[in-house]
Amino acid sequence: MASRNDKYFVVGMAVLVVVAFVYMQDKESLLTEFLNTLSPPNWDEVIPRDIVKSTIPVTLLESNNGQCIVKAELFHSIIDHAYFLKGEQLAEELNFDRNLNTLMIPCEKLVTDKSELTIWYATEEAGKHATKYQYWINPWNNTSIKNIYN
Repeated sequence: MASRNDKYFVVGMAVLVVVAFVYMQDKESLLTEFLNTLSPPNWDEVIPRDIVKSTIPVTLLESNNGQCIVKAELFHSIIDHAYFLKGEQLAEELNFDRNLNTLMIPCEKLVTDKSELTIWYATEEAGKHATKYQYWINPWNNTSIKNIYN
């Protein structure tokens, strides 16, 4: 049998859930802002002019224990771009070595010895998804390399 304190706890938690749900309906609330930072970007919700899309070639140099070191000579041009506010975060995530122009990527993400690293990021003006980014690896296609200064 539940004690009186247990019942108060359950009722209190139910009230908190209802308040949080109502509070989340407000697009300007701190809770909504916090939850938006944790969610992945939904590029369909971002105005195209607020998305910067870049693709660069990467070439496998060596692999060790499931981690591949790739040459990425143009990566610095992407992460140092003035609109990419989280460029250093991505550089850290991919273990970017500025001196050698290399990245460390899980080998299962690489398609072949030469691949394309595609990076999309949203500018500060992008609203809900501002400053979010996403990257993926595609097979090498010499004709699909895009200008990194979109």
